[in-house]
Amino acid sequence: MIAKRSIVYVIFSVFFIFSITGCALAATGTSDLSTKENSWNCSKEILITENTGKTLQGYPVSVSLNSSNFNFSEAKNDGSDIRFSSGNRTLNYWIEIWDPENEEALIWVRLPSLSANQTGKILMRYGDQEAEAMSNGEKTFDFFDDFEGNNLNELDWNAESAGGGLVEVKNGICNVSAPKVHAYDSSMIYSKENFEINSIFVVKRMKVTTGDDNRGPVLQQGFIDQVDSRKNQIKHETELANESRVDLETIYRKEKNNLYDLTDVNVPEGEWYVSGIAWYEENDTRKVSWFKNGVRDPRMDFASNDSITNFPMHVYLYAASYKDASKNTGYMAVDYVLVRKFVGTEPTVKIISAQGEGNVSSESVSENNSKNSLRDNSENISENNSENISENISEPQADLESEINSETFASEEAAQTQKNLSQNKTGTPELSFPEYKTGISGIRLSSPYGFDFYSLVNELNSSGIDTIFLSVDSEDVWQYERFVKMAHEKGISVHAVILEDVNCTKTGAGNLCQNSLDTVLGYNEKSLAPFDGIEIYINSSAWKGSDESEIYYKTLFETANKEAEENLSISASLPLNYTASHMKEIAPFVDSFVIRAYPGETGELNSVSGIVDVIALEMGEIRGAGSRGIIEISVEEGFMDKYSIQKLFAGLADYYSNDSAFMGVSIFNYNTYKELPRTEPEEKEFPIPGFNALPVILAGLGAFAFLKVKRS
Repeated sequence: MIAKRSIVYVIFSVFFIFSITGCALAATGTSDLSTKENSWNCSKEILITENTGKTLQGYPVSVSLNSSNFNFSEAKNDGSDIRFSSGNRTLNYWIEIWDPENEEALIWVRLPSLSANQTGKILMRYGDQEAEAMSNGEKTFDFFDDFEGNNLNELDWNAESAGGGLVEVKNGICNVSAPKVHAYDSSMIYSKENFEINSIFVVKRMKVTTGDDNRGPVLQQGFIDQVDSRKNQIKHETELANESRVDLETIYRKEKNNLYDLTDVNVPEGEWYVSGIAWYEENDTRKVSWFKNGVRDPRMDFASNDSITNFPMHVYLYAASYKDASKNTGYMAVDYVLVRKFVGTEPTVKIISAQGEGNVSSESVSENNSKNSLRDNSENISENNSENISENISEPQADLESEINSETFASEEAAQTQKNLSQNKTGTPELSFPEYKTGISGIRLSSPYGFDFYSLVNELNSSGIDTIFLSVDSEDVWQYERFVKMAHEKGISVHAVILEDVNCTKTGAGNLCQNSLDTVLGYNEKSLAPFDGIEIYINSSAWKGSDESEIYYKTLFETANKEAEENLSISASLPLNYTASHMKEIAPFVDSFVIRAYPGETGELNSVSGIVDVIALEMGEIRGAGSRGIIEISVEEGFMDKYSIQKLFAGLADYYSNDSAFMGVSIFNYNTYKELPRTEPEEKEFPIPGFNALPVILAGLGAFAFLKVKRS
């Protein structure tokens, strides 16, 4: 009897232990930073959100501290006790600014992986008076030099000079100088390492004039070709007093572009400032931007695949005298240089809470000021429950990304901040579309003129939209130029949809259709904001008519293909059950097809299986023609909320994951989609798979044992 009772006690003890363990695990959303001793008194959680839809590796992000989000009296006076971590892994960082008197700090933290369109968090700890400094620029950036010592590091740099040109390193400062009065004196340093596109070259520099000519030396900063600087170059040149003349020149092979005097540096001689040249690719377009003290100057933005290279290049600094041998001697003093990875729309950083002792502003949220867009923009962590961010950035990130997708924030502060993150600048809730990347994520827009342009573009951008299919009235196509330009600035492609209300197979419609196409092509040739594509809407289903009239559609696409420029794509918008033979005729002249998966003839098309079945013929023909297709679904097909549409997107992406013909999914239309509620089921997961079933099993065993003892 005693033995039987012991069995019961053992079972209930095991059940109790598992229950306690489970509660502890469930309460622990993220693991703490493991340290040999708990000597850090304060900590803050930091949310990081990726904004471009691209997973980034080894990306440094900036964390800005001020009196509203940080109590400087709780940290060491030099900031040497600051640490950043994810789980039990310490992250590399570099302190650019630490000014406790003015309560200002800027710190760069290198994140091993940043998942596309995800929000993760890291932990900042401080308050250990015994901690030693860990700030390290070389471990944080792809390239870093603060010119310690009195000699140029020959392992990192090459140096060249002409005439009296000279490069000197003294007391942590590098002087690239033209010190003598002589025509074409020059000096230059350039990195031995070369860098890929999507990099920014940042220099803390100062102009010093030493001669009688107050124009001082001509200074250059930029990227040059690995072999021949005359082939590929991005040159940012300043001259005159206060560097008031600024030129940007780009060379790609034989193609050259110059932007003359669109802005100025306007920094007095002898004052330090930070100059950054960003060279990057966005939406398949190569671009260059310039930053002064972390602030982007849009007047210097330039985009061109013709005159901006995408080959790897060195970074360089250069100083020279004028060719007239005037007394404009002087030098560029350089405090530090760095090269880091760069994307056009950098991730966002929010400090959401303080933890532990000395909690000064636990509910304050600090968002990077857009004024400091270079320094204060930061990146997303792809966080594996805050434990498995690997410093080895070449490791696969599949598990890392799947767990951040399912992560839930334990605190109410984090939940509220996440809600705030989904607000655009005007306070309008974001569309949250789509959460699942499917290649192209598009939306059909009838007209932007019922909205404020700025708010609309920001809303679409924050929602993950990368392509707008804009219904265009070809008679007044120029009304859209400002909207298209603003969309491009946010990295959103805009395709003009024409002929929605015209059936080109009808008698007499030929000239109207051709004129509509010519109008848009003419706009693209002259506009500062050309369309990225033209979608010709085929307004006939299972075509019935004469062969002659159908041939006209083929002629229309042939004309579009012939007259379209290199960066302009042509697509055909097809109704369901479009004649296969006509698709074959059109295929050689289009870049892609858009399949209108609506209306459903046998019911609403709002499921993966229903859509896959009904468009199987069109996708098969597209596949056979070696072309590609976008699936356009209608939000009026019985969808109850945005979440159900996102699930459909995910299902279609999964079904066509190995299909090279599948380009992505688009929504028709924006107005209806915007009004749908944003709802999704609550997910409550236990930290141990199957743990929720374990108490039930143990309880059953306990009850069984108890009854057996009782009967005995």
